[in-house]
Amino acid sequence: MIERRKHQRYKTHILAGYKRLDSPISAWQAEAEVKNISLRGMLFSAYEKMPVETPLLLKMQIFIEDSTAAMVELHGRVVGVEDGIISYDTRVEFTDVDNLTKTKLRQFIDYISR
Repeated sequence: MIERRKHQRYKTHILAGYKRLDSPISAWQAEAEVKNISLRGMLFSAYEKMPVETPLLLKMQIFIEDSTAAMVELHGRVVGVEDGIISYDTRVEFTDVDNLTKTKLRQFIDYISR
């Protein structure tokens, strides 16, 4: 298998919330475990199987610099889903990441890669 990622992914175990943006009645889903993250995307466990291309709004609290917490909000789209035992491993590509959020993500990745 050829690795096509431009940004290395880093293992983490934080919780995220997400909301599907393809339905006006979609509710926030909390407690999704983020398994790995990069500047361009992440892998998390979801209890629902979402189709590829599903647009999402993601929120998570990350730690930056000297353990300071920061909340980030990201838009993304589902790029792959794999069946798990009780959940679905959901791969997401971030879309439209502003510079402040990108800076916070970079600081978080620096924090967890130590």
